[in-house]
Amino acid sequence: MKFVRYTRRFDYRPRQSVVMARAAGDEVKITEAEYEAANAAGAVELINGESAEQGAVAAEAGGSTPEGKAGNRTRNRTRG
Repeated sequence: MKFVRYTRRFDYRPRQSVVMARAAGDEVKITEAEYEAANAAGAVELINGESAEQGAVAAEAGGSTPEGKAGNRTRNRTRG
């Protein structure tokens, strides 16, 4: 599996009835087969930085971690 960032929209079809639609800017782990197809189309770049798991470890060690698209929802909850 590879951790990548899509540089433009890309539709991957692993089977005839399945479409994996990726938007520009998506950062995901993908299979080797999907990486090869996206790379041949020029729609993907490998991320050499932190993966999601490594980011969580860095945050615990005092580093920074990227927030997901939904953000940190825990600060929206009230304590009672």
